Amino acid sequence: MFVVIMGAGRVGYLVAKMLEEDGHDVTIIERDKARAKELSILINGLVIEGDATDPKTLEEANIKQADAFAALTGKDDANLLACILAKHLNPKIKTSLRISNPQNRRIFEEVTDLRRYFDFVISPEEIAAEYISRNIVTPGFDRVLFPKEGAEIVRFNIDENSEIAGKYVRDLKLPRDALMVAVYDEKGNLIIPSGDTKLPEKGQVIVFAKNNVLSNLKGLLEKKKSDNES
Repeated sequence: MFVVIMGAGRVGYLVAKMLEEDGHDVTIIERDKARAKELSILINGLVIEGDATDPKTLEEANIKQADAFAALTGKDDANLLACILAKHLNPKIKTSLRISNPQNRRIFEEVTDLRRYFDFVISPEEIAAEYISRNIVTPGFDRVLFPKEGAEIVRFNIDENSEIAGKYVRDLKLPRDALMVAVYDEKGNLIIPSGDTKLPEKGQVIVFAKNNVLSNLKGLLEKKKSDNES
């Protein structure tokens, strides 16, 4: 399968790597010049520096020959526009739309004229909320397994003794095959984190990670401040 991905943040990068590991051909469109240059070394497929909401950029990415298109940036309007353009240029393509605002997802799915432009919609916020609600109803489970993909969603607690308490996500140096998808403070308030998110002194973090990095991830996120003194 030939897949074109818009946006190469942590989500886009992980999706690209997983697809390549499964033998698929991937092309990434990334607006940030430095990030595009970095990705050209990290993945085997073509990396195009450009804007996927520009039809010329999509054509440069061979969108007419692609089997699937995934709009994975954090900007709902840009993702939607890119899916519309991709469908216009290649009516047979399967589009995946990432929505950061759950309200937008409901609006997009209710408007019939818009629904025909995307085949799959995913909202990280709703995934995180559903995960937490399931743990409330059936407590005792701290992970969701993806055996076929060799990955898991795992939960880590933060308290005043945690080394990561009060740190910014960008300073954690998470493994490349790990993505922090949700942060909860001690009051249960949900934050969809970026690199600029400061972790609470007490709360929880939820991470989607491949099995091969879980050991390192556990050591990093469960480290206590007292460990540095011993």
